Amino acid sequence: MAELLTFVLGDVFGVVTLFVGIVIGFWLGRLWAKYVQPPQPAESEDESAAYRDQLAGMIQFTNHFTGDLSKHIELLENLEQKLIQPEGGQAVADDGPSAKAVELIAQITAANQKLKQRLESAEATLKTQSQELEDTLSEARTDPLTQLLNRRAFDEERERRWALWQRKQQPFSLMILDIDHFKRVNDTYGHDAGDMVLREVAARLNSVMRKTDYLARIGGEELAILVPESDWASVSTVAKKVLNVVRSLPVQYGETSIDITISCGLMPVIHVEALDTLTKGADEALYAAKAAGRNCGFLNNGETLIPIEGQSSLSSQDEQSSASNPSRTSEDESEPTARIQISELDSAANELKNRLFQISQSIMP
Repeated sequence: MAELLTFVLGDVFGVVTLFVGIVIGFWLGRLWAKYVQPPQPAESEDESAAYRDQLAGMIQFTNHFTGDLSKHIELLENLEQKLIQPEGGQAVADDGPSAKAVELIAQITAANQKLKQRLESAEATLKTQSQELEDTLSEARTDPLTQLLNRRAFDEERERRWALWQRKQQPFSLMILDIDHFKRVNDTYGHDAGDMVLREVAARLNSVMRKTDYLARIGGEELAILVPESDWASVSTVAKKVLNVVRSLPVQYGETSIDITISCGLMPVIHVEALDTLTKGADEALYAAKAAGRNCGFLNNGETLIPIEGQSSLSSQDEQSSASNPSRTSEDESEPTARIQISELDSAANELKNRLFQISQSIMP
């Protein structure tokens, strides 16, 4: 009887502990719900990650004790059966201590069953809160128009890859893209057409992205890609795919066909010593593409701006674009264009390098 009393008291203590845990769980759940609101500028991703970890911990807690409580109920039910029908088949008919112990165990079992239901309800609530938090964080990192990652998510990933480059020498390249003459699209066809162009460009870029590429809209008509390579062959292949998939077909807006091209600038991390220099270098390559007539891309190797495609192909593409858009010449004259100021000697050197590059490309298998 003393052993039974010890077991019962131990189980009562366990039930009380579980009840306290449930109360604390609901209190923490309400506290987290207070913070599961659209992210404020001051809130960092580390805090959001901490919320997710805490919720996951609470769900693990409820799962653990739900299983333990089920085992307790099973043990108590078995003990109750043994007391009612002891070994040998002799039923306990007296109203003494054994009957009272059976009644007490039955009451504890019923209480445990109710607590289990409440614990399962708490688990479901925590799972719902966790999903709501995940959805909120996802919305905070996604551009609502294009469904691409936004500037915040991109900056975080860029810093993460920079840290990997610093620690483990895992190379990557930054590509900055700009939709050519996007302002003209908005002014000519309206902002709805501009939104459609942005969505279409995002979809086309996504269609050629690899799982390891990281595409985001970083502002207005500007996008960016993190490419997990730094060698010329790999990054130029990605850049050519990007340029070709956008220029391949006009964007249909109702019965109107809108010709769309992009310009891009590339900068491999192996040519820089700071993250800011990487971004600045990619911007310089993008400005070079705009100065060269748009619808093209340049790579910045830290010393020279190298065209992604041959100069002859750039000229023919520019002529085709001008022919399909007669108003382009007059618009370009009125639209400010970024230009790189270089000396005549530098210009001659760049022209020589471009021609050498074309020759090398033509002889490569």
